Amino acid sequence: MTAILFLVLLLNSCAPKEQVVFRKAKNIKLDAVSNEPVLKAELVFFNPNKTGARLKKIDMDIFVNEKKAGIIHQTLNQKITGNAEFMVPIEVKLNLKELGLLDTIISLFGGKKYTIHLLGKVRVSVHGLAVNVAVDQKEEIKIR
Repeated sequence: MTAILFLVLLLNSCAPKEQVVFRKAKNIKLDAVSNEPVLKAELVFFNPNKTGARLKKIDMDIFVNEKKAGIIHQTLNQKITGNAEFMVPIEVKLNLKELGLLDTIISLFGGKKYTIHLLGKVRVSVHGLAVNVAVDQKEEIKIR
């Protein structure tokens, strides 16, 4: 019983004290060369913990104006400094059927505002112990 209690305390001390926080998406660009346009961006996160970690995986759905527009599945091994912001470049193939092709094209070139909703998780490894951090963030952006 003591060994189990020790193991629980050890695992709890290795886990991040506070969740990694999504701050914003920046440098948003649309590559519309093919039939499947790709949204490229940099996601800015903040690690509020003193301890550094490694970002291992991102699994998120991306919604544009509450319509599912794409899925982010990226496996990484990115170092995260403690108490600092870090950026993760992403590429998402957009589902234009769901968004409405004509509305999307007109809006993207017209500078319309969008609500981007990232919903999913990031997997962070601290001292070799991997934990999932939930991400549920909405942000209004304007694509020029």
